[in-house]
Amino acid sequence: MKKLVLINSFGPMGSTLLSGLIEKMGFTNLPVRKLELHNYLMGKEALNSGRMQIRLKAALSEHAKLARRGGVSVLDRNNQKPSTLVNYETVETALEKINATTIQDLYFQCRNIYEDAVTYKKMTSNRDWQIELTTDIHRYDHHALYQAYQNHFDDVRMIHLHRPFSGWINSLASQAFLHPQIKNRIKFFPHMRYNDYALYEEAVAAMPGMDIAFDDMFDTPIETLAQKIAAFLDVPPPSCELRHESYDLYGKITPYEMAFTRFDDKIEFLTPATQNYLSMLAENGKIKKSPYNFLAWIRYLADMIKFRMKAQN
Repeated sequence: MKKLVLINSFGPMGSTLLSGLIEKMGFTNLPVRKLELHNYLMGKEALNSGRMQIRLKAALSEHAKLARRGGVSVLDRNNQKPSTLVNYETVETALEKINATTIQDLYFQCRNIYEDAVTYKKMTSNRDWQIELTTDIHRYDHHALYQAYQNHFDDVRMIHLHRPFSGWINSLASQAFLHPQIKNRIKFFPHMRYNDYALYEEAVAAMPGMDIAFDDMFDTPIETLAQKIAAFLDVPPPSCELRHESYDLYGKITPYEMAFTRFDDKIEFLTPATQNYLSMLAENGKIKKSPYNFLAWIRYLADMIKFRMKAQN
């Protein structure tokens, strides 16, 4: 029987870290997203449309290029040496020969092809056990989407990640602070980010699954956390010494001590005053109202400019 575990998140909630841990239970952990599986499940893409193959080809082509990817944060990623993740030429023919009769079949064939191209690590996981990292579950009718997963996959389990808004927005802002293009640094509107955050929380609250808080991944002993997750997934817990392992964080192999240590929460990209202000606006429902949304953006801009000026000195 094929198994699929969905790790639902939006923004920086620790999905790649959790994926690296679940890999130790035999599931296949790959740095590939956005194959448009949800559009297939919701009837927006026909099985024979070829769209998933196009998305897979784009991912393989991109990951065959030298680049900095993965890691515990944007800063960690930017400090890496560029590397490739796959050898596209080894699977190019197989990609052209995909012939699927079901959505599950199409999805697993595509994931297996990516796995066959991987060069940055040795693949030893069960090819019939896959991890899917979702980032758009709140964009769909979540009741219909959940039922579609149940209808089209043999065994699917959902894990919903949660992170306090203050730490979430601070970590998300770091990505904008460090973006090379000024328009991306400026066009970061906290009230719009909060709107997506709230929609995500509303969606996963209505879907069955296992809830894991961001803090739990760092405060709960890893052995205890792994046992709880394994029980939910109905698989044996890892037999390895988890504290002596390295973890695949979306294409970056990272030692335990670094992987399971908070990073972004230790750095104040947004000042504590700004984080507290945004949290207060979110809690009392004012963050999306004028003039508070404008004031929130001004505070963000001030912190971003101050951070970049300090970094340049």
